[in-house]
Amino acid sequence: MALKACCQLRQKKEKMALVAEFLSIVAEPNRLNILRLLRRQELSVSDIWQFLDLPQSLISHHLRIMRDFGLLSATKHGKQVLYTLNASKLKDCKALMAKFI
Repeated sequence: MALKACCQLRQKKEKMALVAEFLSIVAEPNRLNILRLLRRQELSVSDIWQFLDLPQSLISHHLRIMRDFGLLSATKHGKQVLYTLNASKLKDCKALMAKFI
């Protein structure tokens, strides 16, 4: 029985860490703006750059962080990479947050 409780506690800690990481990622205002833009359509770094007053390298940095976490999907079309929201990951994060908040 103690082993089961230990495993459950470890799983809760892992889920809590995932929620904390998600919140730290989306707490950055530039990332929130990027997510807002991608809510409507897929966009490239150049497309996003036209809407935000940020250097392209900074936009790419934010996109990489969100893509590495799984919030975004990237599809290459020739030389251009288009980014879209990963709705299932966002849904999973929302459900996890609902359990802890």
